Amino acid sequence: MSSAEHASSASRPSLAGPASNSTTSSIASSGATAATLPRYQQLVERLKAQMATGKLSAGQRLPSLRRQAAQAGLGLNSVIRAYGELEAAGLIIAEPRAGYRVAPATQAAHDTNDLNTGSQTSPTSSRHPGVAQHGQHGQPESHHRPRAITTLTISDPAWQAMANASDPRLAPLGAAHPELDAPAVRRLYRLARTQLGAHAQHPSAYALPPGSSALRTAIAQHLSHHGHPCDSDALLISQGAQHGMSLLLGQLRAAKGRCRVGVEAPGYFGIVAAIEAQGHQAIAIPARAHQGLDVAALERLLERHDDKTPALTLDALIVTADGHNPLGGQLSTPDRHRLLALAARHAILLVENTTFAELSFDTRQPWLADLAHRHADRPMPALISLGSFSKTLDPRTRCGWLWLSRPEQESPLGLQAMIRARWANGMGDMPWMHAALSELITSGDYGRHVQRMRRCYARRLERLRAHLSTALGDRVWLPPPSGGYLQWCGLPSLEARQLEQLHQELLNAGIATLPGSLFNAEQSGLRLNAAQLGEEVTQNAARPSDKIPRQQEILARLTAHLQKALAQGEG
Repeated sequence: MSSAEHASSASRPSLAGPASNSTTSSIASSGATAATLPRYQQLVERLKAQMATGKLSAGQRLPSLRRQAAQAGLGLNSVIRAYGELEAAGLIIAEPRAGYRVAPATQAAHDTNDLNTGSQTSPTSSRHPGVAQHGQHGQPESHHRPRAITTLTISDPAWQAMANASDPRLAPLGAAHPELDAPAVRRLYRLARTQLGAHAQHPSAYALPPGSSALRTAIAQHLSHHGHPCDSDALLISQGAQHGMSLLLGQLRAAKGRCRVGVEAPGYFGIVAAIEAQGHQAIAIPARAHQGLDVAALERLLERHDDKTPALTLDALIVTADGHNPLGGQLSTPDRHRLLALAARHAILLVENTTFAELSFDTRQPWLADLAHRHADRPMPALISLGSFSKTLDPRTRCGWLWLSRPEQESPLGLQAMIRARWANGMGDMPWMHAALSELITSGDYGRHVQRMRRCYARRLERLRAHLSTALGDRVWLPPPSGGYLQWCGLPSLEARQLEQLHQELLNAGIATLPGSLFNAEQSGLRLNAAQLGEEVTQNAARPSDKIPRQQEILARLTAHLQKALAQGEG
């Protein structure tokens, strides 16, 4: 894989940790000796010293990962981590399917990938299978060069993978569906049946845009109560976050024509599909496991001053600050401030995807919309937040919302223009479902449900990671998510064809997963859904549960196939 932007180690710290130009300087600055450094770091410093002395010259190929592991007496993952740190520092380059070589002198200072040419690059064309980049906390990170990317078509294998992920005959470890056997979900449908009977007397009624006043008021009060001050007049009800995304991207096309829209890579493929469907160009911006969008890399790309490589330009940027899909990272508060200032400086429309934000675990950060409201005296970008009940409650509600930070603005993306577009794009929604949702939220049941499921999902994810770690050890990379129920399972030793074979064998075994290629991930891996892998909710249900034996059997089958694939990949 390639770094988002190569810079000299003297002017840019490694994304994987502190970097320097020589073994002596790095050890002296920390007061450490070579013997006290972690073994992977000893390899890093040894290779840096060889580059500094000319023993490794520019362009020279490094030993393969396995050969280096054998020569250095290290585990494969330690070598992957060392090479990842050197690549992040711009000292070595990963070449697709060819290994690593020492970077040329100019490579460390310049990113030679010119994004402004608008060239289309398939996500698979620059993938280096089987190589995982490692960064903070010893975990793999994404170091993509931003590039134009393509998305799904009806005939694309990725489309079939999504269909498989939603197949009820398969174990549901693929699609991002929440636990549906919950008291709040059952109460919602009791309310819906009551409301449907009441609305049967008005068969021609629509919940016209901007949507039910009672529902918008309930959502606004719920958000405000949980630290996100929201005015109901700033909300527009949609048929879920994906529908809201398509709606605003369509308005952006009507207002400005074809735009350059930044997306996280890896990131949720539905966003890329919506961008391409509306005729825009999706530009991949690197994301990292522990922090989500790499704001520092984005800033370098937007503000670089290099005659050979023009600065990146974006019209809009879609960011998931909480519960990044699929890596699970979360933007820090300083990075949120930095991103707002950066977007304001470059007149970039920010689209904040909050679909997993309410399911954040230990650290619930202020949303971008909160910070924009709190610091309205500072220059702020145009900002639209997207929310939905699909991940927190039930996707069958077909209900989400757009929260416009400037509802009064007279622009093609202002509230009135969006209402007109929403009306033309489906007229209205189901009033009985809006009424049921508003009652569920107003009663406090929805808020209590979110709190309960937040704890539930944290336990389920922890059990899934413990199970896979016990069975597979350090052959898999399992970054702990910041919230939600999705788990990235990195498989650094597998090549692309081996991952595809594993995905197919799991399907044959009755288990749906989603391969990393769908998410524009350059690291080999699977996204797993832990929402169905627990018994906390069903234990409290009136009827007995038969889920526990089935869950154990599913995990046993999953583990067996992973062990087989990893053994083949390491053979």
